[in-house]
Amino acid sequence: MKRSGETIHALDKRAGEMLALLERLVNIDSGTYLREGVNQLADIIDPKLRELGFEVERISQTDFGDHLLARKGGSTGKRLLCVGHMDTVFPEGEAKRRPFRMEGDNAYGPGVIDMKGGIVVLLYSLQALMEAAPDLYRSLDLVVLLNSDEEIGSPTSSPYIVQEAKAADTACVFEPARPRGQAVIKRKGVGKYCLTVHGKAAHAGAQPELGISAIEELARAILDLHALNDFEDGLTVNVGVIRGGMRSNIIAEQAYAEIDVRAVDQAQIDRAHKELSRICHPHREGIRMELTGGITFPPMLKTERSLELLRLLQEAGGEVGVDINEMFTGGGSDGNHTSHYAPTIDGLGPQGTGAHGLDETLIVPTLVERSKVFALFVEKWDRSFAPKGDYPKGLSAL
Repeated sequence: MKRSGETIHALDKRAGEMLALLERLVNIDSGTYLREGVNQLADIIDPKLRELGFEVERISQTDFGDHLLARKGGSTGKRLLCVGHMDTVFPEGEAKRRPFRMEGDNAYGPGVIDMKGGIVVLLYSLQALMEAAPDLYRSLDLVVLLNSDEEIGSPTSSPYIVQEAKAADTACVFEPARPRGQAVIKRKGVGKYCLTVHGKAAHAGAQPELGISAIEELARAILDLHALNDFEDGLTVNVGVIRGGMRSNIIAEQAYAEIDVRAVDQAQIDRAHKELSRICHPHREGIRMELTGGITFPPMLKTERSLELLRLLQEAGGEVGVDINEMFTGGGSDGNHTSHYAPTIDGLGPQGTGAHGLDETLIVPTLVERSKVFALFVEKWDRSFAPKGDYPKGLSAL
């Protein structure tokens, strides 16, 4: 179609701008707890959304950066929600230690694909539609929600995400495409639990018999927790953080652990919670245990409607020579939240690998490529995807 060709050309012209914006975003530290840095990102993105015709609300947080909630009304009778996050997992100073750099077709830097690249894809695909298909763009009812706390489970932003997903006909999430370019339409549920063990301190040499080691009790619990792993069924339990004691010559009065739980469905979540409660219960007199936390991301649902979105994305990919398959992943995203209220497709950002690591890598040509795919997807979605109300049972999990 002529309009599709114009959209693709509009993005080809802006490849340099896209890389420049990506470099600017990556070189700002925006770890979840770095409120000032996240707000620096918001300061850059806010005016760009306004240039795209959005009314932007900045939702201020006490402990985290602002959330950006942007709206652009339209006449199509159905609403498209676009979700992303501005925070990363990295500490202050990481951008200075590992600034944005390119080597051949690869770009590196903290958050380059998770998910600053996805933000660039979103902004420039909408820019291309506004330029190349202005009538379509004016008619689109769009909401963009970029939050500041996704990397810790979206504790302050999830109510806004749920609110907007309930009112949307489709949710699109701009996490990176998987390493082989796949989109995501199903994710495990994710939980975070904290276990605090209280024992009794004593001199480790003079009177060890008077002490009750919290570390020993925690060690026993960790072995039992890791025994819950069932890779075949998909349940994973990982104790990733432990702390305890004050000095080697003191029987530890306290110990602490953080536990990551990943589960395929609600039944598995319920079973895991029951098992954690059983294991994290005192088995010795004089020990006290406190288990807190729970599921932060519910499982992302694969539905007939999300498969329809995948087919539209695959058609769009075909127009630019990209094969896009589906993938089920253990990582959580805000798509886990939206999928319970609106048909959802995830992994719409650029392709890369190594998220959360020191070798986080974006494949540079896919920055423009995925922007083309999403812009063409929106055109197809506008023409053929029925409103949510026409499918009252459309969110039944497959």
